[in-house]
Amino acid sequence: MTATSATDTDTPLPGEPTLLHHLAIFARSVAAGQFSDTVLTEAKYCLLDTVGCMIAGARLPEGRAFAQAEAGISPAAPGIPAAHVLGFDLRLTEAGAARVNGYTGDILELNDLIGGHASIGAVSAALALAETQGLSGVQTLRALIAGIEITARVNMGYRESNDGRDNRPFTDVGISSEGIPSTIGVSALTAVALGLDEVRTCAALGIGGTLAGWCPVEVLFGVGGTIKPVMFGGWPATVGMLAGRYAAAGVTGPTHLLESPVGLYATLAKGHDPEIVKGSRGWQLERPRRKWHACCGFIHAGVDGVAALRHRYGRQIFEGATVEIGVVPPVATVISSAKLPETETEARFSGRYNVALAAAGADRIVPTHAAKAAEFLADPFVTAMMARIRYVGNDELPHFSHSHVRVLGPDGEVRAEQRISGYKGSAAQPLTHAEVMEKFLDLASPGLKEPRDYMDKVLTLETQQSLSFLYDDIHAQRI
Repeated sequence: MTATSATDTDTPLPGEPTLLHHLAIFARSVAAGQFSDTVLTEAKYCLLDTVGCMIAGARLPEGRAFAQAEAGISPAAPGIPAAHVLGFDLRLTEAGAARVNGYTGDILELNDLIGGHASIGAVSAALALAETQGLSGVQTLRALIAGIEITARVNMGYRESNDGRDNRPFTDVGISSEGIPSTIGVSALTAVALGLDEVRTCAALGIGGTLAGWCPVEVLFGVGGTIKPVMFGGWPATVGMLAGRYAAAGVTGPTHLLESPVGLYATLAKGHDPEIVKGSRGWQLERPRRKWHACCGFIHAGVDGVAALRHRYGRQIFEGATVEIGVVPPVATVISSAKLPETETEARFSGRYNVALAAAGADRIVPTHAAKAAEFLADPFVTAMMARIRYVGNDELPHFSHSHVRVLGPDGEVRAEQRISGYKGSAAQPLTHAEVMEKFLDLASPGLKEPRDYMDKVLTLETQQSLSFLYDDIHAQRI
């Protein structure tokens, strides 16, 4: 099966343009190759970064368990498009493959933060569609760019509206929305991969937003079990691909889904900025946000602030002190639990635990910190430090990538303070390409036959006619 070619001219979208109309027009421009060399380069690094997370996650017990479940649910069958699962000797339906790849890529909490978590859903879908649709490297990258960028614009349309002050607190809505914009973005990606015109692309976006998962905050910051890694990647990929195929068949969706008084933005926020959705902030791919720390992105700024203070004053600055971490108000309530983490997921989403590790000596939160949390919690300094960490909402901070850390003595006097205006990996302090490659090799090398050759092929994807190396060059595990 080969990709359907895009039409040379599009049927005009009817009526007054809605935000989804604007995004559909934008998706078609991406399909035509209207983007800069910088955007193309960053898309390849998004692919590299995300695939590295997938290969590493496939080697973990929960990744294997999820793949085994899907092997029974979504086996490849004659006449049904099928795709490989990275890291396993396994082919599934394209939806099943996308779900497993999305799940394994999210386990370690190291996939990127562009537009929320745009790459994990977009890459999961792009890998599946590249195989089932016979896409070349160029075609795959164009679809991927559309998916990542539209995910980011939908998400930023309310998250950055009025400098973030329009967000409703998580405790009001109970939704961590990242999976919803990702589903809309994957719907656009699928429309580009299938060569849909503007009208059907717009329909795909509306259908994807309609069918998107709830993404409850409880799964992240409560007792979420091991299902969490499918929320932002695997499930949005599944639903977005379904939406694109529904639209290709002529099914239509709600065109006012974003800005309607009873639409997505009214659900999640007190307001939104339509100009951000239309692209007024430029390309999010030109300001990538990638993870250096293996924990929730809301925690990174506090980790970096505490680590900086430890480097300046030594660990003794924290003895007997309270560490107050100022963060944007919606974040404070969800990462401040005093509960000692009992599972790896809880460890990755515990602000106090990860900050205590930074106070104890960690400059970088790595997967081992969650996998062996019980060993780190056996250190009396870590547990004592956790009890003395306090998160407070600070209205002056513009974004969750910022923090204001203060070390307070017994009488409340300020011993030291540190402001972070963009943690390592944020748009203000992005990882270098060399650091992304280092991260990829650290994560993926045990699972690859020739790690550097594999990396070079990903970073020259536009020259590749076949993407079979992505799964052929991995040490595949049997299910």
